[in-house]
Amino acid sequence: MSEQHDYDGIRYREEKHSPAIFRIFLTVLAVWAVAFMGHYLFSGWSSQSEADAVKRARDSKKQTAHKLVEATGAGVAGSGHKVEDYVAAGKNMFGSLCAACHGESANGGVGPDLTRSTYKYGKSRLDLTKTINEGRPGGMPSFSSQVSSEQVESLVEYLLTLK
Repeated sequence: MSEQHDYDGIRYREEKHSPAIFRIFLTVLAVWAVAFMGHYLFSGWSSQSEADAVKRARDSKKQTAHKLVEATGAGVAGSGHKVEDYVAAGKNMFGSLCAACHGESANGGVGPDLTRSTYKYGKSRLDLTKTINEGRPGGMPSFSSQVSSEQVESLVEYLLTLK
């Protein structure tokens, strides 16, 4: 019996194995895929960790600038902004954004009392900035899309003056 068949004028020959070049290519591709996944999934690399490192560096620079402002009471690197200006702007922002939940005098309401010496998620500049930008579980919404970074800094300066 012949291994070649004729279907509608098309000669068909049933192969028992695929061409060697395809088998080699598939094997190389599978080995590369496993090595790639092993390297990037299990080595601790992630684009999120790189983004977090950049954010930590930026936050560290911001923290240093704020310490300079506190130490001198002057503007940040000659920007013309004084801490008192930030606090005044932050007080206005608090009245429009935060007072509904935290009360006009920040003594609490729906949201927690902001005149306490410690907060649940921390009372440092970085913690307050993260809370305002990202929100917190249990009711604190994210304001990152509603306020600029300078407005957040103003609000943080105001919150740090509350006692």
